Amino acid sequence: MATVIDVSSRLGEYMLKGWVLTDRICPKCNRVPMMRSPSAAAIATEFCVNCDSGPDSVGAAQSSRPQHMPSLESPAPDTSSVSTVSYSTHLSRSSTPPTDVSDAPDSPLLLPIMDTAELLRRRQQSDAASAEIGKRMLRGWAMLADECPNPNCYGIPLVRPPKVQTINDPGKECVICGTVYIDEKDLLGQDRLVPRQALSSPADTYRQAGPAPAGPSSVSHVSADKGKARARDVEIPPPNDGWCNSTQAHSESHVNPMSTIPAPTPSTVSALEVSARSLERSLLALSARLDSLSSGTIVDPMPIGVTADTVAKVSQALTQVKQLLWSGGQARIA
Repeated sequence: MATVIDVSSRLGEYMLKGWVLTDRICPKCNRVPMMRSPSAAAIATEFCVNCDSGPDSVGAAQSSRPQHMPSLESPAPDTSSVSTVSYSTHLSRSSTPPTDVSDAPDSPLLLPIMDTAELLRRRQQSDAASAEIGKRMLRGWAMLADECPNPNCYGIPLVRPPKVQTINDPGKECVICGTVYIDEKDLLGQDRLVPRQALSSPADTYRQAGPAPAGPSSVSHVSADKGKARARDVEIPPPNDGWCNSTQAHSESHVNPMSTIPAPTPSTVSALEVSARSLERSLLALSARLDSLSSGTIVDPMPIGVTADTVAKVSQALTQVKQLLWSGGQARIA
């Protein structure tokens, strides 16, 4: 009786030859499954690799041998054909010229597009623009799809100031060069970005107003620029050169030169004159603040708009006080 190792090896050997391992246990040893002959065998036989030495019949033994395909003996090569092939091969080898191997690369070498210093400058410019645009967006600004046309600004997107009083400012600002652009139609009807002319600040407009005869109806209109919107037109008296030096000279500049007003006496000094002096000092302080806000490299319209509104209110109050003083002087003359 064979050992377990021999049984396993014999089972594998017969299974490789085409025998089938069945689910029936050998009745003699009651341990090893029976093997069945291949389906192509003429006689179907079963045997146990542990108890039996081999197939019982010669047919089973023959069927247990592997089915080999009949080997086809290759015919003897034809001498004429071999000589012809060798001759043609010799001709083809001799007729093919040797191939020159070149050390040059197939594609041209890739050279850097620009200098390393220029790349570093553009990277620093992009980082600075990103930081400034982030600060602007936190304050209500909007980043646009348009890029700055300045050749020194490489791919810098323009920004738009926030809305003020539901009026859109057409200006588009670059955070690097500080230029404000507006859309303009060219000859072909296409939009293009052109720099917007610098507008005068409200303080400059107020200071450049020329002297005019004063009276109840002689007032000048000043429009305060707020960046995105313009403040409402207010009526303020036109100042002259001596208006900032003394209150008396400023009061006399609003009087008709044809009429003469007597100098105020101590009894006529009232709360109106004190209020007028206070309003004048406030107006001077606001004008200085507008100068500082508009002289910076980056102009923020938000504080300029608030200051312009305050200037308009103070100017309107000062105009009313001056009109009351002028009415009192006319009453004294009458």
